[in-house]
Amino acid sequence: MAEARHAAVAIPVPVRRLFTYTVDSGLAPAAVRGARVRVPFGGRQVIGTIVECPAPAPDEGIELKPIAGLAEGEPCVSPEVLDLTRFVADYYLCSWGEAIEAALPPASAPSPPPRSVRVNPGFDLDALGARAVARRRLVEKIAREEGGLPLAGLSVTERRLIRPLEQSGLVEVFEQPAAAGPDATASVPPPPAPHVLTAGQDEVLGQLDSAIRSGGYSPFLLYGATGSGKTEVYFQAARRVLDRGRGVLYLVPEIGLTPLLLTTVRRRFPGSAVVLHSGLARRERREAWERVLRGERRFVLGTRSAVFAPLPDLGLVIVDEEQDTSYKQNETPRYNGRDLAVVRAREQGAMIILGSATPSMESFGHARAGRYSLLRLGGRVECRPMPEVRIVDMREEYQGEGAVTALSRPLADELRACLDRGDQALILRNRRGWATALHCPTCGERVQCPQCSIAMTWHRAARRLRCHYCGFEQGHPDRCPHCGGDELNQLGEGTERIEDVLREMLPGARIERMDRDTIRRRGAHEKVLRRFERREIDVLVGTQMIAKGHDFPRVTLVGVLSADQTLGLPDFRSSERAFQLLTQVAGRAGRGERPGTVVVQAFDAGHPVLHLAAQQDYEAFFDREIQYRRALRYPPLSALVQILIQDKDLVLARRWAGEVAEALRSTEPRRILMAGPGPAPVERIKGRYRQQVLVRAAGRRRLVETVDRAIRAVEGKVPRKALTVDVDPYSLL
Repeated sequence: MAEARHAAVAIPVPVRRLFTYTVDSGLAPAAVRGARVRVPFGGRQVIGTIVECPAPAPDEGIELKPIAGLAEGEPCVSPEVLDLTRFVADYYLCSWGEAIEAALPPASAPSPPPRSVRVNPGFDLDALGARAVARRRLVEKIAREEGGLPLAGLSVTERRLIRPLEQSGLVEVFEQPAAAGPDATASVPPPPAPHVLTAGQDEVLGQLDSAIRSGGYSPFLLYGATGSGKTEVYFQAARRVLDRGRGVLYLVPEIGLTPLLLTTVRRRFPGSAVVLHSGLARRERREAWERVLRGERRFVLGTRSAVFAPLPDLGLVIVDEEQDTSYKQNETPRYNGRDLAVVRAREQGAMIILGSATPSMESFGHARAGRYSLLRLGGRVECRPMPEVRIVDMREEYQGEGAVTALSRPLADELRACLDRGDQALILRNRRGWATALHCPTCGERVQCPQCSIAMTWHRAARRLRCHYCGFEQGHPDRCPHCGGDELNQLGEGTERIEDVLREMLPGARIERMDRDTIRRRGAHEKVLRRFERREIDVLVGTQMIAKGHDFPRVTLVGVLSADQTLGLPDFRSSERAFQLLTQVAGRAGRGERPGTVVVQAFDAGHPVLHLAAQQDYEAFFDREIQYRRALRYPPLSALVQILIQDKDLVLARRWAGEVAEALRSTEPRRILMAGPGPAPVERIKGRYRQQVLVRAAGRRRLVETVDRAIRAVEGKVPRKALTVDVDPYSLL
């Protein structure tokens, strides 16, 4: 009798081990490494991935279950992707099955059409009764939307009210076909005219050409001012690599915010390019993935998850805006797409270009140390000047006005002059809503979310207080919930309030707002940007989503409100984030024939970070910031892991955090620097108390191994669901 064959299968569960199954003779030819299979697990069938076959036989006496069969419609995981997911599992301390699941497109089963709700003809609000205030308000909101209101755009509380409204006959829930997602192969525009390179672009491409001809792993950091022509360098390098028969992976932080890039890709690489990102419909994403797997597309444009695209012969990886925090995933596996791109380029012998006007401290540190080759693009294309930046001290403005004002006099004057010229303006306020908090002057407290340690934001149009952490919302309270005081003041202005101020100040101007409240529908952000591109909008006010990746030639004014708000946050990256955001948004001004102006409003107007950003002096900022990081032994001069311990019971959370800290001390106390356990900066989110332990060490590999041993040591003492391990965290809040 033939000896039974065994296979090791990675299953997408938070258990960091593989599971062994037997392989029936009929399945044996298909049971290869990377095959997707159905296996019995915990009383149900799940889909896993064979990572080793044949696998070692188990100890005697252990009875194994057989693989049930191949997972129909599931493509085999390519060797390159399988190796990359193994790295993810080992480095980011998750299971191999979880890493594979994050890498693959969703199942090929058709996704349900999006559902919307509309008010039935002849509805009678009086039928609700006088006390049904929330239902009445929701019906009025639905009635204002022609064609129906998407259920996905409603809050959790509002969705709970839909069923009783439907049962009463006031509203109807219906299905709408999903809109087609962006595809770089569709409606291909005519090819562009030949591009004339600047001297700087030509010099940079000469260095890249040498690496392309030599082949092998070559990391580059392309550091150039906003508007200096980095994108054209990417396209020229991509064309050279494609002409050699190799693949190109082009990563961007957020695909939906770069419609102009999609248009250019369609023109430059017709028939070669495909788009991969999580915003596509499931079927579209699966079809795009399979085109790449079959070798039909060799240019992949996408967000962080596209780093797993199954390109077999990868020749070039581009990571645009490499400093952007969107490359870091905030759920398991908590990988950084930029860092994985470097790993993948190294493993597949490809060239990688990390591009930015404000590089991350990590990447510029690698360039300074010689681990990356530094390429510089000085100045803007066509010798366009950098924008003039003016910093306005809002304390002086308040003294001059005698009252709180959202827009300073200099910014108001510049706005009027900008519109008189027929130009466009961007106004950045990185907080949404009408007021950032409701404050009681009697006791000094703010109205907080009952589930989170955070003040709720007042949204006037919706007449709701909302928590931007957990989604909880409520109406405006009549009294202070802390002391019962009958007066609540509105503090701070969000984008909703700024939009209102602008409309009052600039009558007749076409003003639009872009934040998470206004672009909930799929494709809404692209529609706004297209209208702005066609000059149907004069002033666009929004959060940081308006600050990056856009190239609008008629924008000659950028206003930044509360520019210093992030500088005091309890996070060692706060100065870096503030510098990057200010530099990026300032770079949107003056990208056409007319020069640009930037007005920066701040209370701490003398802060060095603001002035360095105004001067666009990144290297001076790096030199200043690296001294602070060196003194406190923070990245990039050390490796960092954040361990969060969460539970609804504060006593349990503290006890478990103590167990984790003790395990770390017992593992390798001399080689690590530990802070905590203690409360996280935001101590409570979604009703769960959060305790934090920060661990630093000189070497990443040793630190990860140390944390791994400590986590394994507390198994059985601390529930796994209470632990979140974030290797190389990008935010400590």
